[in-house]
Amino acid sequence: MNFPISEKYIYFDSARSGGMCLELLSWREKHDNLFLHMGSQFRLNNDGFIDNVRNGVGNFFNCNENYIFLTNSFSIGFNSLLSILNPNLKFLLIKNDYPSIIDQVKSNRFKHDFVENTFDLEEKILKKIEKYKPQVLTLSIVQYLNGVYIDLDFFKKIKKKFPKLLIIADGTQFCGTKLFDFDNSAIDILISSGYKWLFSGYGNGFILIKKNFIKDFINKNYNTNIEEFLYGTFEPGNLDTLSFGSLLFSINKISDFGIDKIENRINVLADYAKEKFIDYNLLDYQVKNRVKHSNIFNLKGDDSLYQQLIKNQIICSRRGSGIRVSFNFYNNEKQIDSLLKFFK
Repeated sequence: MNFPISEKYIYFDSARSGGMCLELLSWREKHDNLFLHMGSQFRLNNDGFIDNVRNGVGNFFNCNENYIFLTNSFSIGFNSLLSILNPNLKFLLIKNDYPSIIDQVKSNRFKHDFVENTFDLEEKILKKIEKYKPQVLTLSIVQYLNGVYIDLDFFKKIKKKFPKLLIIADGTQFCGTKLFDFDNSAIDILISSGYKWLFSGYGNGFILIKKNFIKDFINKNYNTNIEEFLYGTFEPGNLDTLSFGSLLFSINKISDFGIDKIENRINVLADYAKEKFIDYNLLDYQVKNRVKHSNIFNLKGDDSLYQQLIKNQIICSRRGSGIRVSFNFYNNEKQIDSLLKFFK
């Protein structure tokens, strides 16, 4: 996969957008050229095309025994999900998690409480479940602000202790960075956009749902079977073959390249970076004291430093009070060293 952004910049901003590879651009140009010359005839096999996308998502994330739905983004998929859940459910959320999670739970007027986002987050979650007794736990696997990572084994620990708890996970900052087996995970519903670590551009995402569990949490009566009802909820109209074809193309390219190679390379870079960042005293107490972490970091730095980095072609983001950097498989240790020259 060839990413021009990785040649033009020191690109540490995949947590904001993973960009596009040249191969996907070529596919998209061919796609639109066919539409240009075929018009309505281009979509005669649209249903089969979309089925192939779902199958591709299912194979990539090993979701072969459960439901797969397509959505334009995490936020749209999550909002659609909330619209069919029992309004009396109590949610447990993580403080300072992705705003779309918190805002939509609030706007839909669900009862909710928060877990403090501290270095011992997992312990805090377990204690809060015991005390607050929520029916739903909703959180990002990787926190967008500072990259705090909730290990997948922890979800199994939760599910073993609280088997009736519905676990909804935002996988947007996770999917594409590690091998993930949905069918054998303890996550009940995973929703993700594709424009970050899956390199598939905007307007596409997916929803994975465990069968025989979701129906216990749905509010609305439905005259058809549960699967048809869910399709009507999550895929109510025409689906864009350009957007979802881009998702299929990208996950196939990742599979060809090797998700294991991507995961290993990202882990090496994250470990290297964390050690350096600790030496430079750039991390907060929470991240510094966690054993496992992702490839996203929030560094101590103000807007002046951020502008200096951008001016020097080091692409990152302002998040919270710091500077967020994120490392992809096409980055390298020398680029991290170049970044550190701006921190004193």
